[in-house]
Amino acid sequence: MKHKLFLFVILLGFFACQDDDDTSFGIKMSQEGIRFKPVPGGAVMYYTLPSESDVFALNVRYSDFRGHEVLKVGSYGCDSLILDGFNQAQKGILARVSLVNRSNEESSPIEVTFDTEDSAPYAFFDQAEVTSFWNGFMMSYQTPDIVAGMVHVLYLGTNPLTQQLDTLLLKSFPINQGGDTLFFQLQQERANNVVIIRTEDYRGYRVRQKIWDNIEAYQTRKVNGNELEFIDVQGLSVESENDKVGVKYLFDGDTKGEQRRNANSMLSLYTFLAGPQAWGAPFILDMKEKVTPASIRIYGMLNMNIKFPSAVHGKWSNHVDGDTGDWWLGVYRDKLPSAITVYASNDKDGNDWVKIGNFYQHYNTSEEFRWSHRCTSKDFVIKDIEALEAADPAYCEVEFVPSQEKYRYLKLVVDEIFNFNQYGWTYNKSFYLTMHELEVYIKK
Repeated sequence: MKHKLFLFVILLGFFACQDDDDTSFGIKMSQEGIRFKPVPGGAVMYYTLPSESDVFALNVRYSDFRGHEVLKVGSYGCDSLILDGFNQAQKGILARVSLVNRSNEESSPIEVTFDTEDSAPYAFFDQAEVTSFWNGFMMSYQTPDIVAGMVHVLYLGTNPLTQQLDTLLLKSFPINQGGDTLFFQLQQERANNVVIIRTEDYRGYRVRQKIWDNIEAYQTRKVNGNELEFIDVQGLSVESENDKVGVKYLFDGDTKGEQRRNANSMLSLYTFLAGPQAWGAPFILDMKEKVTPASIRIYGMLNMNIKFPSAVHGKWSNHVDGDTGDWWLGVYRDKLPSAITVYASNDKDGNDWVKIGNFYQHYNTSEEFRWSHRCTSKDFVIKDIEALEAADPAYCEVEFVPSQEKYRYLKLVVDEIFNFNQYGWTYNKSFYLTMHELEVYIKK
C-alpha cells in the first residue's frame, strides 16, 4: 500500500511538471537588452524586446520603498519604462523581468538591479529656505528636473476652535518644476514664528518634515497719505474736479469705490487716471525720510454695475483735449495694471535707482484669474451698500525683500495693462491707466 501511495505522489508531480511545461513561455529576456538610468524618485529602464513573433510585451516586478510589489508593463510601442515609487536614493534595487506572449504566458524571469536618485519631495529640503518677511515669512526652494509630490506649509499658532497652541495649515501646493519663492503673511501676530514644512508623494505618503524655529516677522505700518508726495514726472495725471479724477483720490482712503457708489452722477469717478501714453511712465513717491520699504498696494474699484463714461454721452468738462473718446470709452478693465516695477533711490533726480520689486500677470490672463476680477467680472457685482461694506477690497501688491537699506524715494512704473479686445476693436489705444487707491507700507 505504501509503495502504491509513493508511486501516486511521483506521478502527480510528473503531471504537474508537464502542465507547467505546457503553459511556460520559453524565450527569455536578454540582459544585454536592458539598461537603467537613475532619475529622481526612481529609474528609467530602457529595453529592446526580442524580435521573435511570439513576444508581445514584458513585465517588470520590483518592491517600492514601502515594500509593496509594483508591476510595470512594456511593449513594442515604447522602448522605456519609469520605475518609480522611491524617495531617498537607493542602490542595487532588485527587479525581475519576464517576457509575455499573446496568450499572456510569461517566460522565466531574469534578475536585474537598478539605482535611484532622491525624489523631489525628499530633495525638496536640500535647498529649501525659510527666512523672515513682512508680517510673516518667506519660503524658497529649488527642485530637480523631474518633480512630483506635494508641500504642506504650517506654523505654530493658536487653534481658533480649542484656543490651544497647534500646528495650523497655511497652504498646500504641488512642487513646482524649477522651484519657487512664496510669501506668507500671518493673521496671528507674533514677533517670532515656528514654521513646519512637510512633503508627501502623490500616493499620499509623508516623505520628510523640517522645522524652522524663531523666524522673525518684520512688522509693517501703512504710510499716511499726508506723509507722501506724489510726483507726476511727465504730467500725465488727468485732473478734473467736476469729474472727480486726480492725484488726491489716490490717497483718500477709499479702497473699494464707496464714494462712487454714493455719487449722483456717473461721471463722478473719485479715482486716479493718467494718460495718454502712461504705460512705462515713471511716478515717484517721496516718503520725506529714509525708511525701509516693505510693499505697495494698488487697488481697483469693485464692480458695482455702474457704467463708465463713453463717447455716446458727449463731451464732459475739463477733458484733456476736448475730444469725447480719449478717457474711458465705457471700459474700465483695460486701464488696470497687470505688470508693475518698483525702484528705490535717495536721489530722485539721479541715475542710481535700484529695482526692489515687481508684480506680473500676463495682460491676456483669463479674467477669473486676474487680481482685478472682482472689479470687472459679471460674476461679481455689488448691488447695495450693505454688500459693498461686507466685501473685501481688490488689490495687487508689490512686495519687497527685507533689506537693511533705507530709501526716501520710490519710483512706480506700470509696464503693462490688462487687455480688452471686443469685436476686433482695441479700446485703450491712447494707453491710459488707472489706480483707484495707492498704499505704501514700510518697516515699523
